[in-house]
Amino acid sequence: MDRITALRAAQATNLDAMEAILAAAHADNGRDLTAEEQAEYDRLQAQDDRFTASIQREVDNERRRAAAARPVAPLPGLPGGRPLGASTWAAPEEKLEPGFAFARITQALILGDMDQRQAAAIAEERWGSDFGNIVGNMEQSTAVKGGFLVDTRYASDFIDLLRPAVAVRRMGAREIPLPGGNLTTRKKTAGTSASYIGERQNIPLTDLQVGNMTLSAKKLAAIVPITNELLRRSSRQVDEMVREDLRESVAVTEDQQFLRGVGSATAPTGALYLAAAANKFTATAIPADSTAAAIIQIVRNDLAALRLRLLNSNIPMTRVGYIVSHRTAIFLENLTDANGNKVFPEIAQGRIGMYPFTATTSVPDNLGTGTNESEIYFADWAQMVIGDEMRLTIAASDVATYVDGDGTVRSAFQTDETLIRVIEHHDTGVRYDRAIAVLQGVKWGA
Repeated sequence: MDRITALRAAQATNLDAMEAILAAAHADNGRDLTAEEQAEYDRLQAQDDRFTASIQREVDNERRRAAAARPVAPLPGLPGGRPLGASTWAAPEEKLEPGFAFARITQALILGDMDQRQAAAIAEERWGSDFGNIVGNMEQSTAVKGGFLVDTRYASDFIDLLRPAVAVRRMGAREIPLPGGNLTTRKKTAGTSASYIGERQNIPLTDLQVGNMTLSAKKLAAIVPITNELLRRSSRQVDEMVREDLRESVAVTEDQQFLRGVGSATAPTGALYLAAAANKFTATAIPADSTAAAIIQIVRNDLAALRLRLLNSNIPMTRVGYIVSHRTAIFLENLTDANGNKVFPEIAQGRIGMYPFTATTSVPDNLGTGTNESEIYFADWAQMVIGDEMRLTIAASDVATYVDGDGTVRSAFQTDETLIRVIEHHDTGVRYDRAIAVLQGVKWGA
């Protein structure tokens, strides 16, 4: 992961340079960029795109190398007297989608009753010597009794699976490794550090304000019940069902917390509470007797006000977009003028105006005293940071009890199920709190 970490650090430096160009123009009475500044900004922007592409290639390469790697010391003496693994690591017969490797590791541990040797033998029998060696060389968890640590390569595989299901990750929040569970770095709070000076003059103090962004890994634990009848069957469809069950349990919680989580010593802070107070404002009320033209104008004005919160703060506008509720998305999709023309036809292409959007149930529609209000988030999501410890812990039990959605206490033993417990660690922060704006009290479509 060293190259990936270095690329992400270089990308952050590159983004800081882009931000400095915009900050200098803003400090100079908000003037337009000069031709030289624009050319340099375009170059840096293109470089950021290259960094993003390089990181994606490196992540993909890590996954491929993991599949072709040879273990340091295979475990000897598996059941039946068979050695674990061949003399060389077998090439994978299929390209696995994100999350499949993690799901297979989980199934092997469950079927082996959390006994590493049995689990490795089962993995080898079902999916080949490569998976047998992966399970056979897993590290026992010291923090979770009876659990196993999924190393960086397959933790990354699981996070790749989460990304499309978690709105903030999907919109481009900056994901960084959190080795050791803690990271402190600088963040900008206000102002600029640039000024013009003459020969041999001291650089004057400016109104630049900086602070610290501290990420401290928070523990997210999910329990997923899976029927033993399903686990006994071996097929790609079963792999997919296990993968989706694992993703759903973690992704829903991440999605809600990363957007609207209040934040505490044990839970990360969501975008709503990371945003500057000045960037949160109430939507304009739409009178009941408003004409189509009046409604359209109010909607356009409120969306423009959201964008201005960022533009007036010299935000780099690197990975900008909206996160909305499904109700809001449908309202904008169906909004038409007096002639029946769609006001936002680009919704079909995943955009609101020129910026992409995503809709999620984690943005509620039942806020406010009338329980009919929603929110719209507009941000440069590259300024929001998700620190992932990149190590997951798996444990399982077929005798534990759990409480299902309707409050009923169920026994895994009685229902012939296995409970899978997945633990991950992460935290959130923002490099500049004015990079997030929130329109509150939205009643569009209510």
